[in-house]
Parts: sequence; structure tokens; C-alpha cells
Amino acid sequence: MKSKKPTPAQAQSKQTKEKLDFDKPVELKAKNQKNLDKDSTSTTNLQVPSEIPIHPPTEPPLYQKDNYFTPTATAAPIVSSLRAQLRKDQWDKDPSGLGFFLHQAKGKPSNIIEHYITNSGDISLLPWDEALQIIDKFGLLTAKLHLIFAAHTMRQEKPWESKFTLKASDITTELGWDKRTDLNQFQKLTEIAKAAFALGCLTIQATWVEGQGTKQVECSVQTSRMWETIVDVRGGQLNLNRKIDEPTEVYITIRPGLWTYAFLNRAGYEAKKALYQFGYLAQDLLKIDLYHDELALRLGLHLTVESRFHVSGLYKVQTLLEALLPKTIIDEARLNRDKARKLTNRWNHALEVLLRLKRAFQIEFDSATYPEELRPGSKTRKPRGYFEQLLTAKITILPPAPIPELIMTKAKPLPARSQSSPKSQKVKTPTTSTNELSGPQIRQARKAKGWSQVKLAGWLGVTQAFISHVEKGNRPLSKEMEAKLKKLLEIQD
Repeated sequence: MKSKKPTPAQAQSKQTKEKLDFDKPVELKAKNQKNLDKDSTSTTNLQVPSEIPIHPPTEPPLYQKDNYFTPTATAAPIVSSLRAQLRKDQWDKDPSGLGFFLHQAKGKPSNIIEHYITNSGDISLLPWDEALQIIDKFGLLTAKLHLIFAAHTMRQEKPWESKFTLKASDITTELGWDKRTDLNQFQKLTEIAKAAFALGCLTIQATWVEGQGTKQVECSVQTSRMWETIVDVRGGQLNLNRKIDEPTEVYITIRPGLWTYAFLNRAGYEAKKALYQFGYLAQDLLKIDLYHDELALRLGLHLTVESRFHVSGLYKVQTLLEALLPKTIIDEARLNRDKARKLTNRWNHALEVLLRLKRAFQIEFDSATYPEELRPGSKTRKPRGYFEQLLTAKITILPPAPIPELIMTKAKPLPARSQSSPKSQKVKTPTTSTNELSGPQIRQARKAKGWSQVKLAGWLGVTQAFISHVEKGNRPLSKEMEAKLKKLLEIQD
């Protein structure tokens, strides 16, 4: 009996899967194939509750007490995919009819990243009309969740081989939604589940060479998902469409894509065969209201991923606005006085929001190009043609301290142990105990390395005030923190 000829869609799916398999490093193929056979996290889908343990092990929250920022991946794939979510107007149809987003490196045009949309089952790329249904789900919520995934990925020793599970209820707290009253808990969990589903449909294909001459590092990535996700909705009742109404919890299992092997590989970086690129995600940024303070959130997210390579923080206002908004909005403001006023007010409000954060962004206006009357809070009447003057004005915006200093020193964060790993399940939750390390001993070791309290705090992901209290003997240490200090400051037992 003759075998049936595959349909074009099946052939495309097979081709894409072959690309995915080719993209894997040789030593990973067998291991990853075994994992794919064992579970369904290779695709984005809704898991039937009875098929998963009642309480799957989950990652700890990103932020603990006295910990207001956390390392997060900010490599080129993270930057490009964030823009793909925030700038939906820049998606287009490629010659074959697929929906795609193109990101090109400014200083090296040959470095390009393409994003496509795949379906929730096999890895087949979707045509424009179908892709739009997923692209429409992208926005500020998926962008926040994207960086949360990136931050948890930083905690994995080998992210291309790892997977981890997050609770949607923990995510709602990190987003500040525990104080949100316009949605009930069921609706909040559902929104997180939808965003996670959409992120699982985003693919990446990269042609990327970092560095020059003999220091070049090949980082190209063939077609694969940015995040392989499975959304497990718990509780509630199945409706007629077999969807769960009023979930009591949502578990999201994430396996970072193969881009991490090239762009977030600590061992590969040390061997000069890969990159290990990261920045820091401030807790307050995740809590910015995505409806009332939309432009402020866009600006904060943009600066978070750019701060790794745009360390000066110096921009023209026009450059930032064009990165955040469709060019048509700026062009219309140039031609219409009322629209110019509204966009100027939006911009000033965005700056005020970043300045009002508990741990504020650091903003400095260039005295030569950014006059007082154009700055937030000014009551002075604006001069004729002020909008053009605003566009050419220069402004320096840096993330909250001590993030800029950490980035400048290229501090490498200590890998955090995942609660979902077998080793961590055997370790009891750290409890406060009598320190073996004394405050003066920590201060002496810190100064011996030439570090400030701010720098040490950044490497540990805590505040400078916490380090100050510890060195004065006013703050006890957990066993886990004590172990981190010993390793970081090279203090022998």
C-alpha cells in the first residue's frame, strides 16, 4: 500500500521540526528527545488536571524581603521578542505569507533576528491571518511576563536543558495585582494563563555573530520557540467548550528555548564559545499600572533591556518615543497642535511615574537642550514650536540604583537554586540562626576585594541598607545568605 503524500502544511511542519533538531547541540539531542517523549512541555497547550501531580513543585518568588531587583536575561533574543510584543505595528507578512517580525542590530546590519508565530501543537509556522490572532494577544502584560520568565531563566544552571514551574497566583502578586479590584481572582489567573499561552507561540530564528575578528562568537539559532510552555488550569468546572471556568490556580511550566545555549550560557561564555548577557529587573517596574501608566511602563521595560548595552542612559526624546510608539503618532503630533499637547503630557506623565517609584529611575535633563518649561511639572507657558524642541531635547535616564553600577562592573550573579530541582527539594527552608560570620569579618572581606556595600548588595540581590545592618551586627543572616557571602567574598570556613 502506497503511503499518502504529505500535505504542504505537514511538509512545512516536518521541515521546521528538522530545523529544530539540527539546532540542538549534539550532546543535547538524546537528552532533550528523551525529555520530550516523557512530557508535553515541548508544545504550548492546556493540560488536563488529572494528568499532573496535585501540587507540582514551583519556583520561589523573584523578590524576597530586602530584595528589590533581580538578574534577568537581556540578550538580543529577549530584546527583539520584547519589541515584537510592544510594537505590534511592526509585524508584517513575509514573501511566503507568514507573519513575521524583523529585528536588525543597529551597529551590525548583518545580525538579524526573525520572529514568527507557531500554533499551540506542532511547530508549524502560521500564515498572516492566523498569526494575527496570536499577535493581537501581545502587549504590556505579555511583556511583563516575558521578563519574569527571563528572570527565572537566570536561575537555571543550564537553561536549555531545564524547565521550571510558576504559580499564576505568585505572578499576580509580583505584578501588584493583589491590590487590583477591577478583576476577581479567577479573572486575574485567566489573564495570566492567556498571556503565557501567547508567549508559547512565539518563535525565533537568528543569524547573529557577536564580536569582531578572532574574538567572534557564533550565536545563530535556527527556528525554535522562545518559550516552550504548558498552562495547567486547576479547579473550577469544565464548560461546554471544555474550558475551565473560575480556576482556583494556574501552573505554568516553562522550558527556555534553545537560544539560551548561545546567549545565556555561563560555561560557554567562560570558554569564549557563547554569550552570557543579563541585566536587572526592578520589582517596582512590574507593578506599574499597564492601563493608566501605559507609556511609563513601555519606557521602563525598554530601558530595562537596553541598560546592558546603552550604559550611558543618554537619549534624544525622539529616539525614545520612536522606540515606544508608532511613527505615525509622532508625525501626527508634529502637524496637529492638540495632538502635540496630548503626547507631550503623556511623555511628562511617564517621566513622573518613573520618578515617583519607591526606588526611582534616575533622570537628568540636559540643561542646554531641555529647557525648564518643557520638563514635567512646569507651569511656564510653552513657546511656539515647543514640540520640535522637545523631540531634539536630550535626557539621561538610568535604572534605579545600584543597577547601573552593577552593569558597569559586569557583576555576575550567583546562580540561584530552583525549588523545582531534585536537590532543592531535599534542602529545608533556611532559618535564621546564629551567624558564623561576624559583621567585621564581612566588612574586611568586602574591602579586601575593593567592593562598595552597593556592589556587594547588587551581587546578592539585596539592598545596601541590608549590607550595612549586617556589617554592624544588627541583622542576623540565614544559612543560605551566609553561604552566599562566603562564596562571593571567598571567606574560608
